[in-house]
Amino acid sequence: MLSYVIRRLLYAIPISLAVTIVVFSLVHLAPGDAINALVPDEASQELVDQIRHEYGLDKPLPVQYFYWLGNALRGNLGMSLGSGRPVATETMTAVKNTLVLAVSAGLLSCVLGFTLGIAAGVWRDRLPDHAISFFTPGGGQRAPLLAGHRAGDHFLGKPYVAAAVGHGAE
Repeated sequence: MLSYVIRRLLYAIPISLAVTIVVFSLVHLAPGDAINALVPDEASQELVDQIRHEYGLDKPLPVQYFYWLGNALRGNLGMSLGSGRPVATETMTAVKNTLVLAVSAGLLSCVLGFTLGIAAGVWRDRLPDHAISFFTPGGGQRAPLLAGHRAGDHFLGKPYVAAAVGHGAE
């Protein structure tokens, strides 16, 4: 098992590198220029060239990529061109919000799945059970549903129905 985990982690290195190259290239292939968004239209070409030099955007793309990669591996993701704040700070704000949403959705899914599973176990082979079983398979609630179904069977003293296989232990 350990060798499998190590092998998968080693596979992640070239895949991550390839993803960074593709994303970096796509960002630079997109029409427009980030510098043009920072400076007003009436700005002189000297000012645009100065800002381009300050951000290192006057260097060839491979040099920019390796400079960015080296900084990213050290944890320095640079400054946001839009807000002027560190990219790591901007990213952590988004990560915090994403985690709040993910944990909330997971908890809601477990509560709903367990509740619906108990209801399906209580009213087994009747309309509520069939309706719940019909609507929940794609809802991400299969595991809590099965746990709730088993709990409903256990508390009612009924044999467990192996819903994942499609038949009971009767």
